[in-house]
Amino acid sequence: MDLLLPARDGVGLAATLFEPETSNGAALLLNSGTGIPRRFYGAFAQHLALRGFAVLTYDYRGIGDSEAPPSATVEQWGSVDQASMIDHLARLRPGASLGLIGHSFGGQVLGLADNVAKLDAAVLICSQSGHWRHWPAGRRRLRMLALWWFLIPGLTAATGRFPGSWIGTANLPANIARSWARWGRSRHYVCDGRGRPLRPHNDDVSFPIRWVSFIDDTIAPFGAVEALRCYYPTAAVERLHLAPADLGVESIGHFGFFRKSMPRGAWDDLAGWFEGRLLAARHSRGASVAAELNKARLELRDRSRQTGPRAQPEVSPACPHHTL
Repeated sequence: MDLLLPARDGVGLAATLFEPETSNGAALLLNSGTGIPRRFYGAFAQHLALRGFAVLTYDYRGIGDSEAPPSATVEQWGSVDQASMIDHLARLRPGASLGLIGHSFGGQVLGLADNVAKLDAAVLICSQSGHWRHWPAGRRRLRMLALWWFLIPGLTAATGRFPGSWIGTANLPANIARSWARWGRSRHYVCDGRGRPLRPHNDDVSFPIRWVSFIDDTIAPFGAVEALRCYYPTAAVERLHLAPADLGVESIGHFGFFRKSMPRGAWDDLAGWFEGRLLAARHSRGASVAAELNKARLELRDRSRQTGPRAQPEVSPACPHHTL
């Protein structure tokens, strides 16, 4: 079901809700990679719906079918768009345990959402720090250096947008491209306008994370992925660095995990991981609610005992002596 959902600041965000025929009580939000339209993830999301999950995909502002205010930045993708979609998913699937799938950029910005603590688990696929120094020395590092310092600023100034498809990356609106390049030039990567680190809610990312990368991914090399791990110091991270053969394919790279050609066993493994974590979170939440209700019941009982009928004291005559 295609939707147009308002972000907190009123910007219209295009979204698609994949609903299961029989719900397993869990709902997943899918954060896209940089500039990737939500429809790229359609087959993957539909497969998860067959496993009982409700799945919400969406386009960041300026991407796909969403509105594109000229002042949009990548910070807003995380702090406004992502946070708004967490709210919408909780509203659309009340009572569900919530999980998140972050692809590349989509896993970099969890800590920008002020409501990220609503989530119970996450899977990050190919999510990395984009700072150029985390790439292997040589041509690949020089390419990232050129991207942030020369290609994005130069091409954006020349064309009024960033024609990323010319060099094998995403097409982006001008201001979004400039803010993304600012991140890539900073050793903190996710940073504010002055290059200072932005980690407002990262400590709230205290749920289980399965973090997956692939040895043939040149966009998210091992060192860059490892550099992002310290962004979520309170999360329980299960880290997997896999070869394509581990999933039964010849290549995966940065995008292959979500393509229609990916063996469904890989998607089923991800679904099974979420089922275990989100079911446990649901039971834990139910136990906590039951404990709180029992505590309230006991407090009410004790209070009623304390405020029950009181024995009336005997009234002595004003004069203690017997009178005739």
